[in-house]
Amino acid sequence: MDLKAPIDITAVMTAVKKHKDLLKAVDRLEAMEVLQHFTPMPGITDSIELGKVEGGTISSKYNGVFLGDKKMGVIVPRRLVVRPVVMEMADEPERYRRSYIAEVPGEVRKEHPFELWIIQHGHNLASEDLLNAIFIAKYSAAANDLDITDAFDGIGTVLGADRASNLITEALGNMFVTGTLTRANIGDQLKAMFQSRPDTFKRKKSKMFLSATLGDMYDDWRKDEGQIIIGQTEETAGTQYLLGSNGKCELVRLPNLPEGSQFVLLTTRANLVYGFDKESDFKSIRPFMSGNPYLFTATGKYVIGFQAISIHKTEFCMNEAELSPDVKTLGTLVVNITPAAAVTAGAQWRLEGETAWRDSGDSVPVGTTELTIEYKEVAGYVAPTSEALTSVTATAGQTSTIAALYVAE
Repeated sequence: MDLKAPIDITAVMTAVKKHKDLLKAVDRLEAMEVLQHFTPMPGITDSIELGKVEGGTISSKYNGVFLGDKKMGVIVPRRLVVRPVVMEMADEPERYRRSYIAEVPGEVRKEHPFELWIIQHGHNLASEDLLNAIFIAKYSAAANDLDITDAFDGIGTVLGADRASNLITEALGNMFVTGTLTRANIGDQLKAMFQSRPDTFKRKKSKMFLSATLGDMYDDWRKDEGQIIIGQTEETAGTQYLLGSNGKCELVRLPNLPEGSQFVLLTTRANLVYGFDKESDFKSIRPFMSGNPYLFTATGKYVIGFQAISIHKTEFCMNEAELSPDVKTLGTLVVNITPAAAVTAGAQWRLEGETAWRDSGDSVPVGTTELTIEYKEVAGYVAPTSEALTSVTATAGQTSTIAALYVAE
């Protein structure tokens, strides 16, 4: 390409077509650092229902008669929605001549012409944009919201909505409360999170997603704890597997979480999916005539979406920390029981669905949908039954306090 002459789009398209095998797709560049830990699901143009069958039993003692009363489980629908992302380039090629020469060492090779370089440069930028949006993107229908983070729901947004709807809670066993993670406790808390999973999960190859900052904090914890095996390397940077997981749980350090995020996600690669239509769409940046013969213009489009197939405790767990410290999706519930004599007698509370009872003054992170509080029966007292004390809706980012009065009989 003569950078000072008018742009010949035919020549550009011919060069790109001739050397298309040298082009790397958007999903195989920067974004691949995270997408490699997800399962790709092609062929989706709008949405698809991911039906995970959970529970069920079909075996019993034979009494000479086939009863035909067994169920294979319950299908838990999870919908994967894909939405379009557009890629657009409009600039003067001459501005990038020196960058091209610097990136192609030695004499300019025929198999790496400038036409190919500038399209590949667009792929590189689009992949970096996608990487930064994978977790934090949140779809907006507003006409003026045109950033890639407004184009689709990232996996962090999808899971945040589930948590706000109380589909991910301590009571359901798919949330583990780690508290604030520090250099002194991060190793013990992450190990406890893994150990809280059922044995069937712990036998699988799993992945624990956390920020690069938490990953470095984990390395520092290892140094402080002296977790070095004699005879092995003493290098503690970039720990690959969670200590105590027998090499089953891989630590995935995410470069694309918000600053200060203490979000931790534990699941399997098979359970996290990203959907798209065709693989070729990730190489779809194509030049076109703009009307200005000295302006290089090209555009492309792909669709993408994210989902967890199952959020059941046997497949999935996350901690209570917000994806972004600046965005609150959870509230906190505290129940204070009076009188003190009732507490001494054994008065306690719990959320509907929980098996263990909570003490007076305990706090629990909760979503922002209506919750039902249950109170333990205590001899000599009548437990609270009024709706004001048994039904509550938390406010995101705030603490809701319930003063529960047991009445002496």
